[in-house]
Amino acid sequence: MKNYIYIIILMFWGFSFSQSKKEKIYLLFEPNNSEKFEIKDGSGNILNINKYRKKTRKNYTTFYILEESFVLDKKDKIDTCSIKHINKIKFETLQTIKNKRKILKSEYFFKNSIFKKIYLIERFKDKIIKYPVIWNTDLIK
Repeated sequence: MKNYIYIIILMFWGFSFSQSKKEKIYLLFEPNNSEKFEIKDGSGNILNINKYRKKTRKNYTTFYILEESFVLDKKDKIDTCSIKHINKIKFETLQTIKNKRKILKSEYFFKNSIFKKIYLIERFKDKIIKYPVIWNTDLIK
């Protein structure tokens, strides 16, 4: 009988952690921003590169914000809407999502699994483009 009680307690504990509510994250992506930052290459040289970068290779589009990279999620569609909707979006910063990752990293194994969905929002003339992305990840350090 004790074994059944322990099994029920373990199942309840496991389900309670697996049902934690994940949130959608929106990051502003500004490829026209000329802001730069310094990074060391493998040979010890310091490079000044753009804070926001977008690279397309073969079938993959990778977005870079500082040293973090996000890959376009092809399972979801890219969405566009009027620029007037930008005020309704609650933007996070790269630092705030890194802080949330630090808090939750014992619960999740991969960086991308911490959030329900991550979107990069790019302003383009009179509209905004919403890219569904996957936080390009190694195992959480």
